[in-house]
Amino acid sequence: MIHEPVSRFVAAQIGLKPDDLLPYAARENTRYEHLDVLRKIYGYKMFTGKAAKKMKRWLDQHAEAAQSSEGMVRGFVEECRRRQIVLPGPTRIERHCADALVDAERRVDARIVARLGSKIRARLDALLTEEVDGRVSRFIWLRQFEVGKNSADINRQLDRLEFLQRIALSPAILGDVPAHRVAQLRRQGERYFTDGLRDITSDRRLAILTTCVVEWSAAIADTVIETHDRIVGSIWRGSRPWVQHC
Repeated sequence: MIHEPVSRFVAAQIGLKPDDLLPYAARENTRYEHLDVLRKIYGYKMFTGKAAKKMKRWLDQHAEAAQSSEGMVRGFVEECRRRQIVLPGPTRIERHCADALVDAERRVDARIVARLGSKIRARLDALLTEEVDGRVSRFIWLRQFEVGKNSADINRQLDRLEFLQRIALSPAILGDVPAHRVAQLRRQGERYFTDGLRDITSDRRLAILTTCVVEWSAAIADTVIETHDRIVGSIWRGSRPWVQHC
């Protein structure tokens, strides 16, 4: 339906009465043909052929850096407008963006795993099969660290740190991985149980394990320092009662 103000305005431009426009597009193809003419006049392109391929390449180039699916959709819409490409339907946009994000995730996983030698891969997978004190897997044991209160806590933290350092994974292995993807991989490692990690694809599993080893090494080192400072501070305050009084 054409709104009355529009029909009156258009009719006046071509010397007709508004009612003369009522039969417009009675033939279904008329509207599509006119839209095609308008696209050509103003330089717009349909999301097909070369235009669609270029936008899919754009998605591939920007998917790794995208921090959310919502941000990816917004970027896609803005880029289509900049290139004067008629937007496809919302479900198609969401599907293209979701596919690009999944492909980017797989590329990141594969890139990390490609830098691992066979021995390192075996050591990482062993984290899911080895047990500590016959109770928990080595992987779960490694992530159970927090700031402590005494030297026994520091020793437990150092045990974990020394174990991770023996795996010998350099932080450089994640050097070109966007920070938000590193954080995502670490969060997954801290959320998954051992059985859940065993069940996912090998590239994703090894990418998560690699990220956790690198990230936990730095985090545990910081925890050791913080625990040490807490103990020293406690001793210092205890040896000077006047500090507590102040």
